[in-house]
Amino acid sequence: MKRVIVPALIAAMVLSGCVSTRSQHGYIVELGESGLDAIPGIDSKESVLARFGEPSVRPPLNDDTWYYISHKTNARAFFRTQVYERNIVAFKFDEDGMVSEVESFNLADGTDIDIVDRVTATRGKELNFFEQLLGGVGQVGVPGQQGGPGTPGQGPQ
Repeated sequence: MKRVIVPALIAAMVLSGCVSTRSQHGYIVELGESGLDAIPGIDSKESVLARFGEPSVRPPLNDDTWYYISHKTNARAFFRTQVYERNIVAFKFDEDGMVSEVESFNLADGTDIDIVDRVTATRGKELNFFEQLLGGVGQVGVPGQQGGPGTPGQGPQ
């Protein structure tokens, strides 16, 4: 009996690491809502705020566009988390605070950005692993210097 149970438990623990975890972040459409929409010329900042709540992004220097962002992700064990759905709704307002335009974007509208691999050089000595690990061993303050162990009255307060 133990010959069957122990391997089954081990297999169950190993396979549980392969289970994917799905999550949703950002604005979640409420039950009964078909999506984020507003009527240009009729809806205002106040009506959009009352219906949908605070936007995900509100540019600090220009309050004429509000963004409601949501995305769904899938994570599995040690693999990179994948975004499989993204929705962005942008409400643009005119100078009177009325909705002038509503734009929708999805994952296909996004652009991948290549990260630059260059490293900024710094002054000083580059230390290898062991120099970093053992660099502070044996270093103590010189007696008589400010904050050193030989300075009277400079101990812990």
